[in-house]
Amino acid sequence: MSEKHQPICVKRILVSLDTSTHSFSALKAAVELAHHYEAKLKGLFIQDTALLRLAETQLFYEIGEYTAISRKITVDGLTHSMIAQSRRIMRVFQKLVDQTGVEGEFRVLDGSVDEVIDHESKKCDLLVIGKTGTNPMKRPRLGSTARALIHLGKKSILLVEEDANLGYPIFVLFEDSSLSWTSLETARELMGPGEKLTVLLEESPIEEFTNMKEKIRDWAKEKKINISFQSFKAETFGRFIQKIKLAKTGLFILPYMLSPLYKVLVEKYLKEISLPILLVQQSE
Repeated sequence: MSEKHQPICVKRILVSLDTSTHSFSALKAAVELAHHYEAKLKGLFIQDTALLRLAETQLFYEIGEYTAISRKITVDGLTHSMIAQSRRIMRVFQKLVDQTGVEGEFRVLDGSVDEVIDHESKKCDLLVIGKTGTNPMKRPRLGSTARALIHLGKKSILLVEEDANLGYPIFVLFEDSSLSWTSLETARELMGPGEKLTVLLEESPIEEFTNMKEKIRDWAKEKKINISFQSFKAETFGRFIQKIKLAKTGLFILPYMLSPLYKVLVEKYLKEISLPILLVQQSE
């Protein structure tokens, strides 16, 4: 069964950027993947027209994240701030691209953040975004942009949290579906020499569970990689997440189109995982 499946094909990567620390971690991961896949990298900064329209009402105020002091936002002030932010991000983008030899381009576009990212992502194979924006309380959460793009479900997406890094260990949540096999193949391609892949497998009737493990073992033997299994029940999945929730280096791979049970689990615990999260979608 696994022989029919290939890893995701990544030739073009889009990374959406702002000034949050999550976004800069996403940029670092995007550059690493572009180097790994020898892919073209496109950096994108969006001047949010919704914010500019709010500023035009003259009733738009900014509340300091840490000071709670309010100040009025003007169109000129907001425009100047956006230009300064885009230039700062472009310099960081160009520096990382030059250091790694990755082929990259940077663009500044106007529009609705979600809509522009969705439109631009149609031209790429993988979208990389920060898991959330600025978050002074440091509470685990999923940003509105990330949530909206996940629900659209059109492209493979890598979500990256502040200070998180791609690396080892790699986990794959597996159900017996085409995308799960694609996820395994994608994990294999990203693994380094000597690393072990951990496959998360739901406990099912003993015969079904044993057969599935054997299928995956046969696949691993054929591909010459080391694997281990972590079994779970729906009601105990949260315990496993608690074990890895503080880990900042590694990768958690999930097939994008999950069964209802898995979808509920993922949406419930997605914000709790600090590792970079790759949501795998079938290549178009």
